[in-house]
Amino acid sequence: LERGKSLLGKFIVDHHRKDSLASQDPKVKMEYVDKYFKIKERGSTFFTEFRAGTATFMTMCYILAVNSRLLADSGGPCECGEALKDVPDCVFFDPEYLGCVEIFRRQLVTVTALSAFIACFLMGITANLPFALAPGMGLNAYFTYDVVGFHGTGRIKWKIAMAAVFLEGIVFIILTLTGLRIRFAKAIPNCIKVATTGGIGFFLAHLGLQTAEGIGLVVTDVATGLTLGGCSPAYRTYASYDGGPTADSYTCDVLGGRMQSATTWLGIATLWFIAVLLKRDVPGAIIIGIVIATGISWFKGTYVSYFEDYVYDFGGSADGAMSGGEYRYEYFKQVVRVEPMSATAFQMDFGFDSGQGGEVFVALFTFLYVDLLDTTGTLFAMAKFAKIVDEEGNFEGDRAAFLVDGVATSIGACLGTSPVTTYIESSTGIAEGGRTGLTAIVVSLYFLISIFFAPLLASVPPWATGPALIIIGAMMMRRLVDINWDDFGEAIPAFITIALMPLTYSIAYGILGGLFTWSFMQIADFLIDKCFPRKPEEAAEPPADAKPTDMPTEMPAYMYQQSPSFGMPMQMQPMPMQMSSAPMQPMGMPMEMQQMPMQMGYPQQMMYPPSNGQVVYGQPMV
Repeated sequence: LERGKSLLGKFIVDHHRKDSLASQDPKVKMEYVDKYFKIKERGSTFFTEFRAGTATFMTMCYILAVNSRLLADSGGPCECGEALKDVPDCVFFDPEYLGCVEIFRRQLVTVTALSAFIACFLMGITANLPFALAPGMGLNAYFTYDVVGFHGTGRIKWKIAMAAVFLEGIVFIILTLTGLRIRFAKAIPNCIKVATTGGIGFFLAHLGLQTAEGIGLVVTDVATGLTLGGCSPAYRTYASYDGGPTADSYTCDVLGGRMQSATTWLGIATLWFIAVLLKRDVPGAIIIGIVIATGISWFKGTYVSYFEDYVYDFGGSADGAMSGGEYRYEYFKQVVRVEPMSATAFQMDFGFDSGQGGEVFVALFTFLYVDLLDTTGTLFAMAKFAKIVDEEGNFEGDRAAFLVDGVATSIGACLGTSPVTTYIESSTGIAEGGRTGLTAIVVSLYFLISIFFAPLLASVPPWATGPALIIIGAMMMRRLVDINWDDFGEAIPAFITIALMPLTYSIAYGILGGLFTWSFMQIADFLIDKCFPRKPEEAAEPPADAKPTDMPTEMPAYMYQQSPSFGMPMQMQPMPMQMSSAPMQPMGMPMEMQQMPMQMGYPQQMMYPPSNGQVVYGQPMV
């Protein structure tokens, strides 16, 4: 008994020791990570997920600079100084106000990175999906210029708009927990869902071809709206709006210089370079192209330098002391810098004390309408692109993904940014092979690092990321073959969805256009059937003495094309017919088939339908 106790104790100690050693074994840890994220199960590897996360981040890291610039145009919580606060339009020239806006702009870099880090991490750890999230492009522009207005000149104040975004996230959480949001997503017709993928692809390519986020090949035209560009800043004629010119609102028609921009040609060369690497199945082709183009653009004094005004003439300090190129270079040289969030975090005002509570709900409804369609369409499009959607339209982790979207939106509002949403640039990582939440976690870590290295990572020029957007747009076209283009009930709504997304610069408008068109066609077709019922086609009864090989008197039109000479189906003519009463001797036919005189019209005895497309006279061909 004592020996048994001793052996049992030794076994327990040894087993505990093995467990302890196993827990310290890197292979055991990697197996646990693999099991949790289902890496092997989904046909991926650790390195592939890392590469995919890197590709996604490199494609969407422009948001660090773009989102801060766009949201800063709203003015944030800034107000004019005491000396000029009663002067109309003081927000356009008050030095105190402009200085506050510049501080607000820099802090938004930290806000953008932190909100993206939290959202991507939650997506990866809970939904296990390779989707990256950040403050949504399009939604941030809508928030700034339509809701709050340039420098706060809109109908809703910035703090009230932040409260509306926070409530929007809460509503999204409730809709997800009750299952209503997923039901709404499933209610979208399949042709619209498939078309959304292709529409987003065109939208991505449209972004990549323009100047603000691309290579500047497509620019504005007064007559046609869009035209060929590629001119350098010295040859650009800008259209001015209330907020001043934007990066895409110019034409090359007035001063010339079309296709003479060095950055455009660098973007085209990068596009071709990535395309060749993809054709050669080189891993990380998209990342390689972005890194090379970015490295070339970081040399000062060149015609493709991101730090020269004659190359990229936007930005600059708010007080006008530094030009855009100088300002970007000074920010780039800092390399490491962490901005506080004192002007952005927890600045919400629900408006009940100021009597603008109604405005909160107006803004809330507006954000719900736009973001619901935008995010839902993007999530399902990315899931289809990743080929993880089943036959019923579900994909693993869909409820968790929608829940993360709502939580991230509310957290983003607390930090001080517009709605956080799933990014269509996630398709870059998916194209690199990302299939699990580990891709999203890699993206989140990059955003966490970017909080400290924002000056470096925010200096990736648009003509380096634009080619990647174009390539991914091309990849997303493959899903369009699933649309039944022969059925106008599917083809027309699908086409409307695809066309409106890039042309209206909105995923939501594309989905709405497709849904309205599909609904109208279905309702109209139903009402017409009710008012004018279709007569059922009477099936032709075969004669009682008909043989299986007898040719029917009428043949469906789609089975043949009429011969211009004899009215005989073209596929039934083994050779051109001759006007002769003698038996035909077509070459290559069995002898027993050459003894029947041919007559104009159909043969008297013939297999129907023809076997393997062949015409067989008299009896079936074996």
